Amino acid sequence: MHKKQVSVFIPDSFLSETSDLKLKTYKIGVIGRSLAVFQVDQIVIYKDLSSKDDKFVADADFMAEVLEYMNTPQYLRKKAFPIRSELKHVGILPPLRTPHHPLDSDVKVGEFRLGFTVKRNKKGTFVDIGMKDKNLAFCKEQLSVNKVFSFRVTKVAKEVIVTPDEPDDVYWGYKTLSTHKSLKNSLKLVNPDFVVETTRYADTIDSIFNEFKEKLDSADKLAIVFGGPYSSITEDLYGFSWDLIKVNTIPSQGTETVRTEEAVLSTLSIINMLLNFQ
Repeated sequence: MHKKQVSVFIPDSFLSETSDLKLKTYKIGVIGRSLAVFQVDQIVIYKDLSSKDDKFVADADFMAEVLEYMNTPQYLRKKAFPIRSELKHVGILPPLRTPHHPLDSDVKVGEFRLGFTVKRNKKGTFVDIGMKDKNLAFCKEQLSVNKVFSFRVTKVAKEVIVTPDEPDDVYWGYKTLSTHKSLKNSLKLVNPDFVVETTRYADTIDSIFNEFKEKLDSADKLAIVFGGPYSSITEDLYGFSWDLIKVNTIPSQGTETVRTEEAVLSTLSIINMLLNFQ
């Protein structure tokens, strides 16, 4: 699905069904893995207005941090994420195994790597790109330190030289945005062409298949919106610059409710099929 810009929107109330930190971490892991499997470009965490206070602000920040942790290669995680009690269960998270999570510590010219900027001098910046023996690469640009950037390896000799760059022909992970804003205002930040609002109360995907496929094919920036555990999407998303369809992507569901992480996986699977259907 990487040929279009695909963004997934989930509410900050996503974790409200449980207070157990381990279970919360696991549920976020299911979402992160689904994003990677279906090559989603961005996940946006919006404020669920069905809750009138800010009770889910901490959960939103926690979701964003765990999702960013998942998207970061294992060789950078200790540097990018200091030890915190909230992250004590990240060991249960499934690996993404995407192209930006290489297992090999040997680097080659032309290879792309995520790197953590360690220090810099007048000539440039030293970068950890996961090489063996904890050797650092060097970038001939002045970059902010203690940040993760994408790099391309331009020279492998006594010193490995890298330059800031990102591939455009492979999936390079997802970005995470926690807005603390309403769904409408969060959508405006992304400015999609086409918004897919998922709800069990809408027409089923099979009944509007042709219309849905046509709108999907014509869109460049797609937003897929999900509600929370205790309420559907309460905001009216009509009347804006984007095209909108409400759809039930799980016809004839066998359970009384469908969890948000289940709806994400089911919906992305259908949209992935449609985007690749000729």
